[in-house]
Amino acid sequence: MGLIHWRQAGIQQHFGEMMEAGKGGRAIALGIGAVVLAPILLPAIGKVAKPLAKATLKNGITLYEKGKVAVAEANEVWEDILAEAKAEAMAESHQMPNTEPNHNHKG
Repeated sequence: MGLIHWRQAGIQQHFGEMMEAGKGGRAIALGIGAVVLAPILLPAIGKVAKPLAKATLKNGITLYEKGKVAVAEANEVWEDILAEAKAEAMAESHQMPNTEPNHNHKG
């Protein structure tokens, strides 16, 4: 038996079990109701959901842009601090007396 036939047999068996359990009528009614109401409800939901989705995306873009600016400013401050620390370290290393023994003298 092919895969399609197996799936059809499974669906038919499941449908039969639902009908025997007394749940079939309600499930079928809900399915038919969903099919009938979908073309009516989906456009109405879309009219509400589209502006909401656009507003959410616009806010997200704005927050992202502000975040990029904040990160760039923080990075600039960090680079300034790092450059100052390097400059101070270099200045201090040139001011320190040479404490290493001089092995170049003739003795």
